[in-house]
Amino acid sequence: MRRRDFLRASTGMVGAGCVGVSARADEDRPASTSGAAAPATIASDRAAIQEAPRKTPVAADVDVVVVGGGPTGVGAALAAAGEGATTLVVERHGMLGGMWTAGLLNPLFDSRKGWLVEKLIARLREADAWRDRKMPVFDPERMKLTLEQMLGEANAAFWYHVQATDPIVADGAVRGVLVEGKSGREAVLAKVVVDCTGDGDVAARAGVPFQFGRAIDGLAQPMTLMFEVTDVERFEGHPADELHARHMLDAITSAIEKHELPIQLPYGKKPRGTPWMIQIPRAGVVAIQATHVYRYDATNTRDVTQATVEARRQAHEIFLPAMRKIPGMESIRLSQTAPSIGVRESRHLEGRYTLGADDVAAGRRFDDAVACCTFGCDIHEIYPDDPHAKPVRAKPFEIPYRCLVPKECAGLVFAGRCISGEHEAHASYRVTGTCMAMGQAAGLAAAIAARRNVSPSQLDGKTIHHELRDRGAVFLG
Repeated sequence: MRRRDFLRASTGMVGAGCVGVSARADEDRPASTSGAAAPATIASDRAAIQEAPRKTPVAADVDVVVVGGGPTGVGAALAAAGEGATTLVVERHGMLGGMWTAGLLNPLFDSRKGWLVEKLIARLREADAWRDRKMPVFDPERMKLTLEQMLGEANAAFWYHVQATDPIVADGAVRGVLVEGKSGREAVLAKVVVDCTGDGDVAARAGVPFQFGRAIDGLAQPMTLMFEVTDVERFEGHPADELHARHMLDAITSAIEKHELPIQLPYGKKPRGTPWMIQIPRAGVVAIQATHVYRYDATNTRDVTQATVEARRQAHEIFLPAMRKIPGMESIRLSQTAPSIGVRESRHLEGRYTLGADDVAAGRRFDDAVACCTFGCDIHEIYPDDPHAKPVRAKPFEIPYRCLVPKECAGLVFAGRCISGEHEAHASYRVTGTCMAMGQAAGLAAAIAARRNVSPSQLDGKTIHHELRDRGAVFLG
């Protein structure tokens, strides 16, 4: 399936329940294999292989497995473990935090969510790693340690350097995930699976229908690779620790024109929200949001690779030379590009309610709300000078629990930017403060479902709403 197509996983999936790697729930657990590679048959045209049947060892059997340890996943894990559920996070990076840490993403937008989000901010503030004088920013390195400490204190286990490859489906419900890592191929069994992958990888592979990107053409917002620079002395007359760099585009454009640099910025005539210089609470370090790469599919390995290479080239060959021509920035050094490229948009999973542009414009509230959103509709142009870009004037709105649960697939709940919503609504709720709030709701629901031995889809969203309020989650009104 290509990114220009209207992508929807509907062939044989809608109404068919869960798909994925099938297993019989009443079988004994498979024994560990000897480690020898299973024989496979290679098709004559070399277009596919037929893998031999094999037993996969069960490495963990928990109440709740959270796939993805980013802002959404840590919220889910802390909430589930806090309810006494045995909880495991499987994370592909060597750190928790996802886009906060591996993506170097600042600021932490829409952070007034209460409960676990508030507790995280308090911990960062205690460590002198949080500042919110102008924008809510944090130190990514300290964030890594703080999240590990918080999950450890909550008795939430986490594994690094593992990739969840497929859901395990038994008796029509998702009962765990297969993971691949240095220990090889292993199974994690769980009463409830929480998909916090951002792209909805587990849910999509379990057969949950989805829309990729916007409905009009299946294209998604551009990706951005954050990077950090050091040795910034001044900008627009302000000292480095008092940066006000919202007008960075004008400064860069003027520098390119004045010095006749052979540089073309990767934007259209009216770029939105970029480039931007963000002072983080670490002496001498500034985060830069500037690179933009278009028309790539975040669910395609080759596309993500090409997007990363192109974005890193932009950082080194476009923005660094131009920024060094801005007064006060002549001596800046690029200290690092982010280990992981930032993805704004990919799959929109189909849930029991789809949050639409009209909900955002009306500032709609729901009796089964699990999170509120006060961030604007931030649509970065899909490609330079995109004629279809139509941001919605957003009012503060709420996200219902029904957006986090699929119509058909049992044993599964999803949270983060992949929830059930339209392109325009997504542009508001995709920010990390809202994602962590959705995560804490999904983790709470998962723990309750596991304790009651039911599917998250069987829970009353109104009950989840009240349980969240009781724990200090913030809603509108």
